[in-house]
Amino acid sequence: MQSNIFRLCVSIVTLSAGLVASGLVSPAAFAAEPATIAFVPSLASDPFFISMQYGAEQEAQKLGIHLVWQGPMGVYSPSAQLPFVNAILNQHPDAFVLVPTDASALMPSVNRALGMHIPVVTADTTVADTSVLTARVTGDNVGGGALAADLLDKALGGSGDVYVMNGLPGTTTDQLRMQGFEQKVKTYPGLHYLGYQFSQDQPAHAAQIIRDLLLRYPHLQGIFCIDDETAIGVIQGLRNIGKLGQVKVIAYDAEPSEVKALQAGDLIGLIAQQPVKEGEMAVQMAYDAANGKPPVQKANIIPDVLITKDNMGNQTQYFYRTTP
Repeated sequence: MQSNIFRLCVSIVTLSAGLVASGLVSPAAFAAEPATIAFVPSLASDPFFISMQYGAEQEAQKLGIHLVWQGPMGVYSPSAQLPFVNAILNQHPDAFVLVPTDASALMPSVNRALGMHIPVVTADTTVADTSVLTARVTGDNVGGGALAADLLDKALGGSGDVYVMNGLPGTTTDQLRMQGFEQKVKTYPGLHYLGYQFSQDQPAHAAQIIRDLLLRYPHLQGIFCIDDETAIGVIQGLRNIGKLGQVKVIAYDAEPSEVKALQAGDLIGLIAQQPVKEGEMAVQMAYDAANGKPPVQKANIIPDVLITKDNMGNQTQYFYRTTP
């Protein structure tokens, strides 16, 4: 009798190990300790990602799991992010949440994780081949770009030259925001869309571009800034040439410096995302994946919010955090 029980136990252990090795079952399903979810943001020092970290940590605490949050500080680039990604994957977490700095450059890392049978969820930005992901969550970037066109049309009285200051070429969210803006601006016959340039997410570079841009287009009346770093540079560039307030500027995100610029009248509006909610949802989906549960919905889009000086007093819940 004892021999039969022993053989049965050995068979269960062998079967469990085989299921884990094959990738059919996550190690979390058999682990005695809480599941480990690894989360690598694209820029850990930015208030947007600090807010996302807050949401992720709140959800991890609620689920009783271990969250590892690691990412680059101060530099937004694949070269800065990849060492953190590699270090995380070497720890073989039960699931992996990634905010890619570039859709193509981070694709090999996603494939590596999948080869290790680690389910992958992307938050905010994503990778070139989303079909291999367990799930993804992001803001409504196309809709946000359209909101920017709406506000510029209203602010300019339906007529004027407008421009887009983009961020980085390989960032999926930036591409979608510009797409939404370009599609919507076509519906306003009085707005003349002059094109776009990339700031490379460098405020000093954005300020230089604006100086040159106003020499080329002295009658430019409206600018849509794709992200916060670009917006900071555009504001400074307009201030340097005495055009601050004369050119209407709307920017993405609700970072502390942008909120102050909106209060001062340097910006006419902000398109705020919901990073806390993105962090919560990403961790929940990663946790489900670690336990073999498929997501309710693979592609999740959270609405963005238009904040103006008139309504900002009622929209403070969307301002980004500076501490997790």
